Amino acid sequence: MKRWIQGPGFPFVAPFALFMGLLYLRQCFPQQSWWLYGVCSLLVFGLLFWLRPRYRGQDPSPVPVRNSILLGFGAIVLWIALDPWMPRTGTRDHTFPYEAAFQLGTVPGILAIFFRMLGAVVVVPIAEELFWRGYLMRTIIKPEFEQIPLGTFQPLSFYITTIAFALVHVEFGSAILFGLIAGWWFCRTKSLKAVILVHAAANLGLAVYVLITRNWFFW
Repeated sequence: MKRWIQGPGFPFVAPFALFMGLLYLRQCFPQQSWWLYGVCSLLVFGLLFWLRPRYRGQDPSPVPVRNSILLGFGAIVLWIALDPWMPRTGTRDHTFPYEAAFQLGTVPGILAIFFRMLGAVVVVPIAEELFWRGYLMRTIIKPEFEQIPLGTFQPLSFYITTIAFALVHVEFGSAILFGLIAGWWFCRTKSLKAVILVHAAANLGLAVYVLITRNWFFW
């Protein structure tokens, strides 16, 4: 166990694995889903914070901040606009457990939104991109993934990673498109921080859209 924790793959895999595992457990307790999502987000954020020294120096490429943010917003506009025609792997869920509480400004509703925003805008972009683009995309090229520079393009790894990324999203078709955009930007910038920023901007844009329109199925 200690050897695995100290290995190069742990910082890239562990946050994503913890997040997915906790989300699976959360489904077993739907009535407590709002605060369990918060616990999930905080635990993964804590793990990322604890692991932060091991990320230093691994992503030296400059980050085009403005272009990454604009690309993220553009990608989520496409996600929303094309959603009615995109294939899905599940049914739409139009409910939000604490919609009424949120509209009335009660503590559970406000906290539910806060936790969802924390997870979507901060935790998910970091944990997912560390795993998908930082780890899996390079591991497919070579098991000793740390020897592969960030943003290395190899068709098989690029498309397998894109499909795998999409499979964990109900909006499969939209996620394929987003994965292609994120993967292209990763290969272009050679920066994991840049693609994390794209992901964060996209999720922020989606969150704002959901809160304005109450189209909860996007969440």
